[in-house]
Amino acid sequence: MTTSLTNSQIAELTALSADIPTEVRHHFVRIDGLRIHYAEAGAGEPLILLHGWPQHWWEWRQVIAPLAQRYRVICPDIRGLGWSEGSGGGYSFERLARDLVELLDRLGVDRARVVGRDWGLVIGYRACLNWPERFDRFVALAGVHPWTIDGVRPAVFTRPWHVYALAALGRSSALQAALVRRSLRAWRHRGRFSAAETATYLSRMRTPSAHLATIDFNRNVLLHEVPHFARHYRMIRLRVPTLHLNGACDPLSDGVPDSYRDYADDMRLERIPDCGHFMPEEQPQWLADRLLTFFG
Repeated sequence: MTTSLTNSQIAELTALSADIPTEVRHHFVRIDGLRIHYAEAGAGEPLILLHGWPQHWWEWRQVIAPLAQRYRVICPDIRGLGWSEGSGGGYSFERLARDLVELLDRLGVDRARVVGRDWGLVIGYRACLNWPERFDRFVALAGVHPWTIDGVRPAVFTRPWHVYALAALGRSSALQAALVRRSLRAWRHRGRFSAAETATYLSRMRTPSAHLATIDFNRNVLLHEVPHFARHYRMIRLRVPTLHLNGACDPLSDGVPDSYRDYADDMRLERIPDCGHFMPEEQPQWLADRLLTFFG
């Protein structure tokens, strides 16, 4: 099922795992022909944590231990990011959601709880919409929901201007690096990323696979996903019980409407106090407690 780690990967991932107060295991598995990395901790029922951009599995480092006391916590690196291989294309919400479902298949998991932040949020929504029978509960973090077009204020779509910049000009390595640095600085409200933390994320974002994944994902959002949901949102219904959490001070999610109420069987939208876009690192204890309460 899995392929072996190289010595350099073992050293790099072991160093990142050293300060996490529980054993973290690292594996690779083949999905859609790609070598996909995931970190794993704990035992019990499976709980999937999907990271956002411009980060990787390590963004969950402060919540892995409390969650692993109750669950088998699985933190994949999205294709092209972190230590996962990238591809020429394959960054539609549909394909990325299929990566998640295929990971469950590879791991022999029939049903799971899932948390997704930023890129992970859109993957989680698409997976729960397409394969509701595979997910017990879903927590969406830091973003818009699929029915945002219904009742939205224009600023919700104009505020994330980085999407437009990366889609149009993302082939510039200098621009991508500048936007990565800016996002880590400007989207965080509580605390700051240290120089070492910033370097940890920047080092993986400088890889060719992450560079291309960033371009393809953002172009797909503008050219395909936004038009698709604008046309079809009335026909989309969410069956999986869902909790959507946005930081009260997140510049990217302010003003998301409550129109989801007409399209979801069991969903609520809440705001995390004193928090920006990076809630697993800004409010880790608050988030861990809320997840444990919601998942039961």
